[in-house]
This record gives sequence, structure tokens and C-alpha cells, in this order.
Amino acid sequence: MKTVLFEFLSHKIPSFTSLVIADDITRIGDRLAQFARRRFLWLLLATYGLATVCTAPGLTMRNWEWVPEHSTSVPVSFVLGLLAVMLFSAALLTDISQIRVVSHHPLVLCAALVGVWLGPALLVIAAGWLVPRFVDGQATSGLLVGLALVATMPVANSSVGWTQSADGNLGLGLALVVLSILLCPWVTPNMLNLLGMTLSESERADCAALVGRFSGWFFIIWVILPTALGLTCRYLLTPARLLRISSWFTLASAAALLLLNYINSALAFPQIRESSLRLLAATAALAAALSLVGLLLGWALAWVIYVKSATRTTLMFGLSMKHTGLALILAGAVLADQPLAILVIVLATLMQHLMAGVVQWWVQSTPA
Repeated sequence: MKTVLFEFLSHKIPSFTSLVIADDITRIGDRLAQFARRRFLWLLLATYGLATVCTAPGLTMRNWEWVPEHSTSVPVSFVLGLLAVMLFSAALLTDISQIRVVSHHPLVLCAALVGVWLGPALLVIAAGWLVPRFVDGQATSGLLVGLALVATMPVANSSVGWTQSADGNLGLGLALVVLSILLCPWVTPNMLNLLGMTLSESERADCAALVGRFSGWFFIIWVILPTALGLTCRYLLTPARLLRISSWFTLASAAALLLLNYINSALAFPQIRESSLRLLAATAALAAALSLVGLLLGWALAWVIYVKSATRTTLMFGLSMKHTGLALILAGAVLADQPLAILVIVLATLMQHLMAGVVQWWVQSTPA
């Protein structure tokens, strides 16, 4: 009976078949996006495992680039394309109308934006004093620079997904992502310069190289432009069309982050196999501390301002999750010869998702 009805409608209504196919594609996208969100941590671990045993494809993809003839602009490369996909998808999926609600509570938003960079910066300063005293300074080459780079990054797009799954304040979560990305062209270079002053001379030179890479055409083409295009497409698309494609862009963003981690892990992992366990443990501890500082600062800020539990949850996610995709791009371009710098970013990605999972469990098991 259903087959007969389908054939009748397909004959009488030419667009019926295409509508059914579109709905099926949307449902497939929804299922895949849901799978990626729920299993992202395991997918990330699988990515690291693949980078350990199979590095050649990652190194090949890293070298895919095209330099326009007689051009001084930034080369077009595969990894920069992945960054553009992440930023475009995040902007496309950002509901600006929800951000407007945050304007009624500007104190919370301003305090959170300060906390996004203040807590990690204090950790870098403390690490710059402590790490050389416990680990040989030459062995830690790149470690503190990688830590400083992650500390100066804006809020990760994935923090919104965790906020939504934990029933947090979605408007605040979206505002932290969008505003921190818009502010980072000014904040990130200045913070890198300031944090570089607390590090060694060679590490200051690395920070200066990162600042040079971060500014100019690179940021305009690969950060500002994809974000602006995503927001423009969000404005132009009808809600129905946006609903049909949103899951596919969620999936594309997750795939881009996984690929970036694989490519950079394939570059860093073979170079660190001879490192001491003590050094690797210190790297993992610093990556975990970066996320832990954000969690504690978010909880403390919520306690001081005395906000609702949903807002507290958002602050904990927003302040503990950094845009490691952008950090990986910069580290791969400037710090390719310093595997510890890349390793601390790769581990920071893992640690912030691990801790986000713990926070979600704690929020859902604790009475409001």
C-alpha cells in the first residue's frame, strides 16, 4: 500500500520524490552528527592511535598546498582549509538571536571573557618558573611555547555542544565563542608577547614568530573571512533549509578537528618516542592543568557572581575549552621542529574533552 501511494504521489507531484530523498539525507546527517558528538572522545583516541602506527598519510596531507604565482598572500593549503571549515560551520550554526539575551547580564559576560585568557595566562607564568626546575630546560624546548599558544586561543566551538548536552546557558556559550574569536586578533598577539617575556630567549623568539604568523593576511583570509561567510549564510538561509544542512556542518566541523589532530600527531609522535617518561608526564600534566584551571575558574566565578546552575555549567565549559584547531595550524606552521609544542596542543584537545565529560556527568548527577 505504501509503495503504491509513493508511486502515485511521485507521478502526480514531481517534487515529492526529491522531498522524500532530502528528508532521508537529513535523517542520515542527524544520526551521523549525533554519533560524532556522543563518540567524539573515542574517535579522538582512535585518531591518535592511527597517527602512531600510520604517519605517512598525515604527513602527505600536511604538505598539500598551492602557492599562487606572483602572490605574497598566504598559501592555500589543506590544513588551512580544515580551519576554514571549522570556523565557517561554527558561524553558520550560531543563532545570533540567542546571544542577544546575554546583553541583559553584561557583568557575567565581561567577567567570563576576562577569565577565558586570565586563568591560562597565570598557569603559563607559573609553569615558566616551575618546569625548568624539575625538567632539563633543553629537553622541554617548545613545551612552554605550545602551552602559551593554547592559553591565548579563543573559546572552542565544541564548548557549545557540551553546554547544550548538559542543559547549560546556550546564549552565553554562543556569546563566549563568537566574541572571543572576534577579540582574539588583538588579544592573542599581545598576550603571546607578554607571556613570552616570562620565558627564555629562544622561547620569546618562537612567540614572536607566532605573533607574526597570526597577524595580517593569514587572520583576514583564514579566520575573519570564513566566520563572516558563515554568519552571512546563516542570515540568508531560511530556517527550514538551515535545519536540513545543520547536522552535516556539525559533522564536517568534527571531522576537520579530528583530521587536524591526526595530521599534527603524525608529525609530532615519531619525534617524541625517544623522550623520557618524566618529560611526557610533565607535558600531559600541563595539558590537563590548562583545562582544570578553566574549570575551577568558571566554578569560582559562578560562585562569586551567584548565578544559576545552567550558567555555572556554561562558564565551566567555556573557560576550560580552547580552540585547539587554530593552535594546531599555527604550531604546525611555526613550531614543526618542536614536537613537544604540538604534543601539548594535541593532549590539551584530549584533556578538555575528557574533563568536559566529567563535568557533564557531575552536572547531570547533581540536583539543581
